[in-house]
Amino acid sequence: MKIILTGVTGYLGPEVLLQCVANERITSIVTLARRDLAPEFQNEGKITAIKVDEFGEYSDDVLEKMEGAGGCIWMMGTTPSKAVGVPMETLHKINVDWPSKSAKIFSEKLSPPDGAKFRFIYTSGFMVPGPEVLDKKMWFAEDTRKSRSWTEKYILEVEKDGRLEAVFAKPALITNGEPFLGRLSGGRWSVSIQAITAAFIDVILNGSDKQTLWNADLRERGAIAIKKFAT
Repeated sequence: MKIILTGVTGYLGPEVLLQCVANERITSIVTLARRDLAPEFQNEGKITAIKVDEFGEYSDDVLEKMEGAGGCIWMMGTTPSKAVGVPMETLHKINVDWPSKSAKIFSEKLSPPDGAKFRFIYTSGFMVPGPEVLDKKMWFAEDTRKSRSWTEKYILEVEKDGRLEAVFAKPALITNGEPFLGRLSGGRWSVSIQAITAAFIDVILNGSDKQTLWNADLRERGAIAIKKFAT
């Protein structure tokens, strides 16, 4: 399967890229990023790295390189801690315009194999409410949380054309391994970077019977996928 990845230079992206390279069912990876990939990925034969300044506006040449992809794992977005001091216009562009426009373009312009729907995994967050409560007041990080709700709403609109299959991932704290607090809480508020990565790859390859994957779903599916991929 050929896939598209964004957010590959962030916190989660390198682990997803590493596991995708190792997975034999993933035959080709197109990365869309504003920065260069880490050195260990720059000579990997599976990867086609494309520098992008304005996501959602792809040239014919870029679209040609993405043609045949069956899905995208979208991991790019601004967290509340990093949103401080960033103009609202910029936040809206990164968190809303880029993923929603890209989902629309991918579903309209790319042709997955065997007439399948294009699978789009959008990385949201466990504090992000569904689009149905956008009219309600939120007492903290309202702008950032609602921006992702709007993105989900727009992606659901794109899905109505019948060519897109959307999955919303809503992890809590993404950790490297299982921290002490995670063990104490039974993992309720955390998911390891290894588990969420395995869950993402399993979903992009096999689909999901749930449109929204909450933290517990990601932990469970990730644990199963890690064992599956190991064999």
